[in-house]
Amino acid sequence: MKLTKSPAEVEALVLTAAPVRVGVLGCSDIARRKFIPALENCCNATFAAVSSRSREKAAELLPGIHCPILTPDELLQDSTIDLVYLSLPNHLHEEWSMRTLDAGKHLICEKPLSTSLASAEKILACAARNDRLIYENQMFLFHPQHEAVRSLIGSGRIGRLISLRAFFGFPLPGKGDFRLDPDQGGGAFHDLARYPLGIAVHLLKGTLQGFRGHSSWHDGLNNAVIGTACTDADELFSFSIGFGQQYESLYEVIGESGKIRLERAFTTPADYSNRIIFAEGLKVTEIAVAPADHFQLMIESISDIIQSGADYSFLNRRAAKIARFADAMERGCIKHEYA
Repeated sequence: MKLTKSPAEVEALVLTAAPVRVGVLGCSDIARRKFIPALENCCNATFAAVSSRSREKAAELLPGIHCPILTPDELLQDSTIDLVYLSLPNHLHEEWSMRTLDAGKHLICEKPLSTSLASAEKILACAARNDRLIYENQMFLFHPQHEAVRSLIGSGRIGRLISLRAFFGFPLPGKGDFRLDPDQGGGAFHDLARYPLGIAVHLLKGTLQGFRGHSSWHDGLNNAVIGTACTDADELFSFSIGFGQQYESLYEVIGESGKIRLERAFTTPADYSNRIIFAEGLKVTEIAVAPADHFQLMIESISDIIQSGADYSFLNRRAAKIARFADAMERGCIKHEYA
């Protein structure tokens, strides 16, 4: 049973608690470039161990590392580790998420949580049995720029929200990347769909429904998806995701009397000063956003919840909601196969 605590009690617990000990399961590119550097800067979490099937490979990929290099089984058996960041290829998420949760660890799973709704539901049921937290890593939502956008919407300055348009795509990943291997759960849909879905859930008032669209496949690999949906609050949602294109990472919120545009929305570098472009009729205003490391903010937020014993069920419910929407998005698209 989780206890409800006052903000003052939560703050006191966080200030006096030992740092959350984090184990990293998988030496992925995103773990090396983004998660581990952010973790090492966290005020309430510490880098406890990293796991790899090959200690030699891990040592080579992480030069100068100052923590134990364990096998995956050793990491899960380590009773001192509180939280695991899982960053393995997509087709391994179900097995290792459930093994992590059954070992009594909280879990940050790199997106997607799994490659099907049925699989995601198995993982979430395992979390419920073990009373553990799951956060599907939509780290970009922790950047203050998105809360600033939501505040603008809430202020009424754009009028009633009419639509949200979200776009994310980039050149093909390098040769040998698991994201180009359908057998490892690769493809643009699994890699990118959580970005537009995440911002839609964050900004729209209603529940998404009625997904329709098209998906492009080449030699068995999905490389692009474009589509639309609506909400039960009369809001329109359109999205475009893809591999093998010019980089774009942005969204626009359109209201009856104004529009908000945010570029570099999903992959904002930690040292990047971004800007929100806000238009009211012919008047255009730029709102500066200070640099922020959304990976660090995400880890610290999840660690605060663990340290304080706060109710984390909203995170698990959100993961379930995103899995259902992803399933509806995938089923709502006409599939186009090309040689």
